[in-house]
Amino acid sequence: MEERLPLLRTLPLFRDMTDEEILRALECFHAKEKVFDQAHIVWELGERRTWGVILEGGVTVQQEDMRGNRSIVSDFGPGDTLDGDTLSMVGAMPFFLSVYAGTAILLLDGEAALAPCGRACRAHLILLRNAVQFIAQRERLLLYKIDYLSRRTTREKILSYLSIQAARHGARRFNVPYTRQELADLLAVDRSAMCTELTRMQNDGLIRFERKRFELLGEK
Repeated sequence: MEERLPLLRTLPLFRDMTDEEILRALECFHAKEKVFDQAHIVWELGERRTWGVILEGGVTVQQEDMRGNRSIVSDFGPGDTLDGDTLSMVGAMPFFLSVYAGTAILLLDGEAALAPCGRACRAHLILLRNAVQFIAQRERLLLYKIDYLSRRTTREKILSYLSIQAARHGARRFNVPYTRQELADLLAVDRSAMCTELTRMQNDGLIRFERKRFELLGEK
């Protein structure tokens, strides 16, 4: 794992840790890396206590009902952390992961987090603290989704989503990670109706866009 240290030290999960402490924490959590050379869908995550830290690429969490209607729950990119408790199969409507080609995920044994470290090492405690912080961040993302899904019109949903993305990027210009169909699935709207509304919003001077690049211009 030493060759991954330049990347690992930049990730939120390993914040405030020295290289030695990162390597010690990886040993405590029985870390191993898995690389997906091709696009892949994972229906079952296996162990519920497995954590995954995205090193490269990205993952989309989706849900599908009995009629085949798809809904995008969230997306994750480099530095984000996944946990099996959230993403494992739930009831009759399973969550599944859509993993992009070229994605590298660092797998950690979450059960190790629940057991006291035999060496009482500082690295173990820091990693647990950082894990609590990413859980809190994930909860904020869920609140964001509630915000745009609760809007009544397609325009209001689009504006809410784009406003949240602008705030997260700290700029009015930003890229979204979704195709038009994926964005429609995320907002729970019809793709054709959404594309028509995007064009109207651009004509009204609210936004400017080209493919996945968006810019918020103001409100009218």
